[in-house]
Amino acid sequence: MAEKPLVYVKDLDLRFYTYDGVVEALDKVTLYIKDGETIGVVGETGCGKSVTGLSELVLVPPPGRIEGGKVILRKDEKWLNLLRQREAYMRTVRGNDISMIFQDPKSALNPVYTVKQQISEAILHHRVRELCQKLLEEDREAVESGKKGTLSHREKKTLEKMLKNPKALSIRFRSKIPFLNSFKRKIKDEVTKEVVKMLKDMRIPDPERVAEMYPHELSGGMAQRAVIAMALSCNPKLLIADEPTTNLDVTVQLQILTLIKDLKKEYGMTIQYITHDMGVVAEMCDRVAVMYAGNVVELADVNEIFKNPLHPYTKALLECIPRPGCEFKSIEGTVPSLISPPLGCRFNDRCPYAMELCTKEKPVLIRASERHYVLCHLFRGGVK
Repeated sequence: MAEKPLVYVKDLDLRFYTYDGVVEALDKVTLYIKDGETIGVVGETGCGKSVTGLSELVLVPPPGRIEGGKVILRKDEKWLNLLRQREAYMRTVRGNDISMIFQDPKSALNPVYTVKQQISEAILHHRVRELCQKLLEEDREAVESGKKGTLSHREKKTLEKMLKNPKALSIRFRSKIPFLNSFKRKIKDEVTKEVVKMLKDMRIPDPERVAEMYPHELSGGMAQRAVIAMALSCNPKLLIADEPTTNLDVTVQLQILTLIKDLKKEYGMTIQYITHDMGVVAEMCDRVAVMYAGNVVELADVNEIFKNPLHPYTKALLECIPRPGCEFKSIEGTVPSLISPPLGCRFNDRCPYAMELCTKEKPVLIRASERHYVLCHLFRGGVK
C-alpha cells in the first residue's frame, strides 16, 4: 500500500463458539480503507460482511470471539490497534471516529425514547466540550456587541470548568442541585438545536416535530434517516453502512442512497458500504472487497472488478446479475458450513477451475496488479 489507510484490518480471525461446534466466521481477513473513499463489501448472506464491520468496532456479540489479527485505526497521525484497547477507550472511538448504521432501523432505535433523546445521548457523550465552548463564545460575542450576556457568572464558571474536565466531581455535584444546574438546561437547549440541525440535514420535513416522536411513529424511511442522523451526529471519520436499504421499498432505497452520497460530500467522511447488491456497488463505491465464506477473495477498484474480475467467485457473482435477453445463471452448489469449512480454498467445491492444490493448501491474498488483490492459487505468481 503506497497510501496510508484510515483503517487497516489484517489477518482477522473470528470464531463463534456454539453448541453445534466452532463457527469459523472470519479467516485471515485483510482489508484496508483509504481516507475519503467509499469501499463496498459485497458477498452472499452469511459470508462475514456484517461481523467484519462489528469487529472493527470491537462489538462482536457473544459467543463470538476475535482470536487473532489487528484492526488498526489512524488517529491523530498515530496508529492504534483497536483490539488491544480497553472498553472505556473504545467508547470514545465508537460514534466519534467510527460509526455504524445497522440493517434494521427499528431494532436499532430504543422504543421508549424519542428521536431527540437518542441522538442527544451520542452528542452529550462525545461533544460536551464543543457545546460548552460554543455557549461561552455566544456569551462573549453578546457582551462585546453591547448586549446582555447569555450566561450568568455562575454558569460561565461552571462551563469553563467543564472545558477542562466534564466529569469532574464538582460538576456532577452541581448538576444534581436544582438551583445550581441551570447550566444543564443551557447545554440541553444547545443539544436540541444540534439534533434539529442533524434531522434537517437528513432532508426530514418538520424536523422539530420529528425530534419529539417515538420510533413506532416513524415510517421505515424516516426511521433510517433518524439512525443515520444518530450515526453522523459526532461527524465520524468512518461510517460503516450495513445494508441500510434492506427493509425499504425501491423508491425509499433510492432516496437513502442519494442521501448517503450527498452526506459523504457534505461531511467529507469515509464510507464502508456493506451490501449484496452489485448494482448498488457500481453506483456508490470507489473500491470493492468481495467476500466468500469468511474470506476476502478479491479487492480492487470498482471499475476493475466489473471489467476484469479475477477470482472465480467474483466472476460467478457478476454472471448472476440478471440481463435482458440472457439466460438466468446461478452459482452451482451451496455455501459451505463454517463449522466444518472445506480444506484449502473455501470455494474449491464450487469452483470450475479447482485444482488438487486448492483442496490442500489455503491461498493467500496476493497482488495481481498494482491496485488489484486476489485470494486464489491461479495467480500465485502475482506482480512485483
